Amino acid sequence: MKTGEIIHGFEFISSRPIPELSGVLHEAVYKKNGAKLIFIDREDTNKTFAIAFKTIPEDDTGVFHIIEHSVLCGSDKYPVKEPFVELLKGSVKTFLNAFTFPDKTMYPVSSRNDKDFLNLIDVYMDAVLHPIAVTKPEIFYQEGWHYELHDAADELLYKGVVFNEMKGAYSSADEIEMEEMSALLYKGSCYGKDSGGNPTAIPSLTYDDFVASHKKYYHPSNSRIILDGSVDLDKTLALLDGFLCEYDYLEVNSDIPRVPPMGHTEHTMHYEISSGESPEGKARVCLGFAAGDFTERRIISALGIITDAIAGSNEAPFKKAMLDSGLCEDASFISYDGIQQNSVIIEIKNVAEDKLECARKLALDTIGKICEQGIDKKALTAALNSMEFRVREQDMATFPSGISYAMTALDTWLYGGDPIAALSFEEDIAFLRAAIDTDYYEQLAARIFLASEHSATLYMLPSCTLGEERANAERAKLARAKSGMSDTEITELIEKTAALEAWQQSSDTPEVLATLPKLEISDISDTPEKYPTEEYTWDGVPALYTKAASRGITYTNLLFDLSDFSEEELFYVSLLTDLFKNVPTEKTDAVALQTKIKTELGVFSTSVIVATGNKLTAPYFQVSVSALDSKLTSARDIIREVLCSSVFSDKTAIGKIVKQIKTGNAEAIAASGHSVAFARSAAYVSAESAVCECIDGIEFYLRIKELDANYAARADELCDVLAKTAERIFTRSRLTVCHAGVRNDSYMSELIAIFPDGEKISHGTAIKPLGVRKEGIVIPAAISYAALAGNACDYTDRVHGSLGVVKTILSYGYLWNVIRVQGGAYGAGFIKRASGTCGFYTYRDPDANRSADCFAESAHYLRELAASGEDITTFIIGAVGDADPLITPKVLSALAIGAYLRSESYEDRLTARREMLSTSAEDLLSAAELVERINRDGGICVVGGRDKLDACGKKLDRLIEI
Repeated sequence: MKTGEIIHGFEFISSRPIPELSGVLHEAVYKKNGAKLIFIDREDTNKTFAIAFKTIPEDDTGVFHIIEHSVLCGSDKYPVKEPFVELLKGSVKTFLNAFTFPDKTMYPVSSRNDKDFLNLIDVYMDAVLHPIAVTKPEIFYQEGWHYELHDAADELLYKGVVFNEMKGAYSSADEIEMEEMSALLYKGSCYGKDSGGNPTAIPSLTYDDFVASHKKYYHPSNSRIILDGSVDLDKTLALLDGFLCEYDYLEVNSDIPRVPPMGHTEHTMHYEISSGESPEGKARVCLGFAAGDFTERRIISALGIITDAIAGSNEAPFKKAMLDSGLCEDASFISYDGIQQNSVIIEIKNVAEDKLECARKLALDTIGKICEQGIDKKALTAALNSMEFRVREQDMATFPSGISYAMTALDTWLYGGDPIAALSFEEDIAFLRAAIDTDYYEQLAARIFLASEHSATLYMLPSCTLGEERANAERAKLARAKSGMSDTEITELIEKTAALEAWQQSSDTPEVLATLPKLEISDISDTPEKYPTEEYTWDGVPALYTKAASRGITYTNLLFDLSDFSEEELFYVSLLTDLFKNVPTEKTDAVALQTKIKTELGVFSTSVIVATGNKLTAPYFQVSVSALDSKLTSARDIIREVLCSSVFSDKTAIGKIVKQIKTGNAEAIAASGHSVAFARSAAYVSAESAVCECIDGIEFYLRIKELDANYAARADELCDVLAKTAERIFTRSRLTVCHAGVRNDSYMSELIAIFPDGEKISHGTAIKPLGVRKEGIVIPAAISYAALAGNACDYTDRVHGSLGVVKTILSYGYLWNVIRVQGGAYGAGFIKRASGTCGFYTYRDPDANRSADCFAESAHYLRELAASGEDITTFIIGAVGDADPLITPKVLSALAIGAYLRSESYEDRLTARREMLSTSAEDLLSAAELVERINRDGGICVVGGRDKLDACGKKLDRLIEI
């Protein structure tokens, strides 16, 4: 494109190379109304589109979050009730979602299929500009909030998807911490408001205000459009022109006033813990500091380097001082960036209430000493090298890189800055590297943390009664609202509730559904992508090589078979994955070891993975290393040092890590209840999942909790067990070597030579499923997460490919409607794994008891669908799309390893694809029988607040306190 060239109403105003992305950034403006556009022109078959609007919240009602949900519930051109869901069903998208940020709302899509890509843009553009939600209040009631009343004698209730989503968010202490700190640091600004919505404020939002907010901000003049990848620009701009040409220029006041320096502010608040949990030593202190604006991106990068260097491990100077003081169990730094004015937070967890001020003072004094004495330059170099590796690798797993670039560009572009400034990094890295030999980092840390003119302190005190108090306050508020209604108003509300439910239960007509653009079976591939792998034996060890265009990086995975390990032994193995790199080796202390790894490698991580193939389940200790091809000698030496000479004798240091693991697991259980619930229910019926429970599930948590409580008595034994366990694992007889990139046989030989021979073991674990249970996991939360799982292999010899289509049908054809739309949960779905484990889950669910009943009706739904003769092509296409994720070199390596461990051949995957494409009514009937058996024989697990578990009644017969 030439400067000044006009294509379909867009005038191109600049074209500049962006070597960091191997592309060119073209900038354009739509002449009629000022809509801004950038096109990142680079070779990527995965094409990305996003439109973003600058949306400025004035309160905590979450209006823009509710708009984000609502505009995807039908539009003028596509008056389907849930076009978003229809696209999830029947697109081969690689991404389809929307995001509400503190100051913008973004609607991104991506696809590798040209036709699909244009279809997605078409639906999304009509959705954001012409939503029927602004004329149909039922959508606002469903997605936002409404009063629910079925009978005059009933209690009044709140219901709504966003309302329940944010109830779940406000059950997290971390979420509350960020919202409260933002309110302190950004008082008077949109950043001091919760754009997602505070559950106590959401019910004050009126439909009129909802409509007015959309009208004010959702105009092309207030939009920014991003295109990325190998886009057909002429067709894409022509499509956009068809929408934008309707609009003249509109002056939209979306400026964000800058927050001036406000001195120091302090605030004390309570957060919820479970009623059975002791509040002792559970207080928090958080220190927040202004950290430059969007034009000073180097400051945030430099602060990331500083905080990594001084707090990247328990032995790093800041964190070590905090932990050694005994005042806290953990201390870390959090960056709050990507907004107009950035900030950084020091988070100090699990402090005695009477020691909060001591902890705050120690944190600042420690930073002062570090600045005075100087930050270790090797640590700064290591942190910078680690950051540089990540930005150069540009491996975002299955998350489309184009969407990441779109988000990053908005970090400057949204505020009138240059979008290319956010995407470029070469100059910043050069500056930051040169600065290591100066006092730049010390001066910056002193200015931000010690001489701040704009800071805040938040004290968070635990409360065992806060959850009940909130629930009582909500009930009282609803009771007052009902008591203020006349008999006529109550009758009208009952009628309104019934009308809303009737609308929710109604279906789109075939004529309405036909308006949506769709793919045909002929538009998608009937064969899965091949993994370019080679299986062989090298120096007597099984090996897997995956050829990949990996930008000069070798991805190494060493797998050590753990089939002969018991449940208790796997617990210690899992502990090792957290201890490696955080304990010293025979020749290097823990700080120097971390520095060496970050300096020389991109990634060094350890984990335990589990695979089921040929009816055998085997856990493996996985060592994953990413390194530049020029650094393979360093990779080899570090692997040898860490795996073969780590020292597990510092009982105090290990005890700190044990405590942090326990706390981190407890927080993860509360934050990811749906994953925890499904993993637990799957462990009842699946050996693979039972092994996973020993590694990082509830079984692991209960063991780590007990170990922490009795650590003093068990420390000596633990150190001895850990050393012996490591020695037992790392032998050649257990080893499989997997690597991706450019094949290097000498490197392979050097890796294999590190390890002693060891004793042969039989493949396949003896660990059995836990047995069917009905369990509730108690967490401090106002919502719940329900799951029920079964094992298809208990009923059939193999998992039929059509079950992938059934997953799509149940997730988006049934569960979305009955649990999300009608039940008000934020999410629900059906899971199908290659091992045969399958089942149901819900996410941020107000009524797990009702959801479990909905699970039980799923077989009936499948039978009705089969009997109806309805065309299921849409579901088939969506299932194929889900089966073909984006594949980066790292993802390719992981997929190849998974297939290898499951003994899954390309022919197996080809058979599954063909079965998927040919899914018939008979397959649905067969699946209905399977689903019925799972509901009948499977166990249920519900994670949630105690009142939500009590409401499940006899569905649960055991509660586990977290």
